[in-house]
Amino acid sequence: MEITRVIKSPVLTEKSNEALGKNVYTFEVDWAANKFQIKKAVEFIFKVKVLSVNTLKVDKQPKNLGRFHGFTNKFKKAFVKLAEGYSISFYPQEEEKQDKAKVEKEKAEAIKAEKEKNAEKEAKLAEKIAAKKAKKSSATKEKEEK
Repeated sequence: MEITRVIKSPVLTEKSNEALGKNVYTFEVDWAANKFQIKKAVEFIFKVKVLSVNTLKVDKQPKNLGRFHGFTNKFKKAFVKLAEGYSISFYPQEEEKQDKAKVEKEKAEAIKAEKEKNAEKEAKLAEKIAAKKAKKSSATKEKEEK
């Protein structure tokens, strides 16, 4: 089985969103996929480190819609626990916002560092100017005294 066809989609429910706090992500995976394939696929696609994988097979269930009778599709869920420091972003907008915030923070830090350097340079120049003025004033006082 191809590694890119193992994971079908993320499962986004209230329960799975609560599990995100524990660094556990839920995916709908291929019925025939095993835990090793799921781990390899998640690590390859999302570039993260997987600690453990738990799977759950959900069988078809009867459903009625008016006079029509049928079944839901069977599927397999995988609960993937990631190592500390790793995360997966299901929403690209959030990732873009985080990237923009990170860039803005870096710019702010660079500006702050530049301001500090400029302040140091100004302080050094002020000291030099003060020293020159002190020399000139002491030299003029000596000339006046003679």
